[in-house]
Amino acid sequence: MNQYKTDRPIVAFVGRPNVGKSTLFNRLVGRRLAITDETPGVTRDPVFADGTINGTDVSFVDTGGMTIEKGVINELVTERSLGVAARAACIVLVLDLNEVTAEDEEFISHLRPFDRRIVVAVNKVDNPERAQAVWEFHRFGYAPVVGISATHGLNINELINAMNDKLRLSITETAGSTGEPVESAVPTGVVRIAILGQPNTGKSTLCNRLVGSENSIVSDIPGTTRDVIEGTFSHKGRNFLVLDTAGIRRKSKVNEDVEYYSVNRAIGSIENADVVFLLIDAIKGLTDQDKKIAAQVVKKGRGIILVLNKWDLVPRVGNQLEAISDRIHYLFPILHFAPILPASAANGSGLPKLLDMAVQVKQELETRIETARLNQSVARWIAHTPPPSGKRHWKVRYLTQVSVHPLNFVMFVSRVEGFPSSYVSYIQNQIRKDFSLTHVPMDIVLRD
Repeated sequence: MNQYKTDRPIVAFVGRPNVGKSTLFNRLVGRRLAITDETPGVTRDPVFADGTINGTDVSFVDTGGMTIEKGVINELVTERSLGVAARAACIVLVLDLNEVTAEDEEFISHLRPFDRRIVVAVNKVDNPERAQAVWEFHRFGYAPVVGISATHGLNINELINAMNDKLRLSITETAGSTGEPVESAVPTGVVRIAILGQPNTGKSTLCNRLVGSENSIVSDIPGTTRDVIEGTFSHKGRNFLVLDTAGIRRKSKVNEDVEYYSVNRAIGSIENADVVFLLIDAIKGLTDQDKKIAAQVVKKGRGIILVLNKWDLVPRVGNQLEAISDRIHYLFPILHFAPILPASAANGSGLPKLLDMAVQVKQELETRIETARLNQSVARWIAHTPPPSGKRHWKVRYLTQVSVHPLNFVMFVSRVEGFPSSYVSYIQNQIRKDFSLTHVPMDIVLRD
């Protein structure tokens, strides 16, 4: 048995036999280490090689192909392949464009616990015409899905970029330096929170109160926090990881190199978060810069909760929270779904409700809707409110969810060009209503 040990994050190539895993592995490694042959099952033990992805040192692993044929060797090969996948920071699931077999389906079911780490590489896309068929592979619910040719090098750079994104998201959840499975530094099911907002809105005070420490320096001087500071805590038996970030100011205000990179790291922390707490000074209200931060969160498909901090300092007026919430939604409709909660980082009021909402938002982001169930609902929505008719009769053919966290859907229609955006909004609102996804961003992409 291969006893290779590494302290580098692992990138594992998995899939059934003869889909091109070894060819892809050799191309990325830059030399022929794995034996390639049309005979299924040539690779049995995992093959390791060190390499880099966009400057990050990694260990590439070519695994044996999973097969549902009975036999001691086949069972061992499958077990080792899944063992490597469990340790990997990024899993490249290689599928054959020409067919999806029962072995593929079986392997995919075993990989479900590792959904967030998976990139799907649809191999043997040897010409642009064949690339159209890649969309069929979105039905498995993974994102991204990249059509490639391991033999000819088609779209390999796109695949590398997708792998890099997964590495950045999951590197803290992979195996440690022993090369054996270890308990993750971030427990399974953890809610990752990034605290963002204007300088001096109380981000560090909130972080310190949540984690019960003084990790972040609290000061009235804007720009005190320059690194992304991590802390962990529990609430109602649920584990949380919180990131306290540098305050984000307008570019004209950012005049130090250190602060420039701090702001970049703060924006980058959005990708590593499940939910963003956007702290808004309850006295000053929502600013243009807050809107820009929120737009970045929505663009990346992360959950966002608008936290009206310093609520204890706001004079009490009837229905004040409702009035402020209505004004925010009116001024910034892109955040129509975002919860707005009052809180005080200074005295801790409102924080339990804030954390309860963070858990709910994460659960909504991880909701996966079966395609059959989704299209049953689509048929009902269309029967109730058909697409608008005029010079052209629009038709919705099919809707499928292609990813969780972020929530992305693909809707196949009779014609993309000119398809009414109002009807896309209608379908989106029905998804929110019928499947209880009222607090999270989602996106629907149209395809012919």
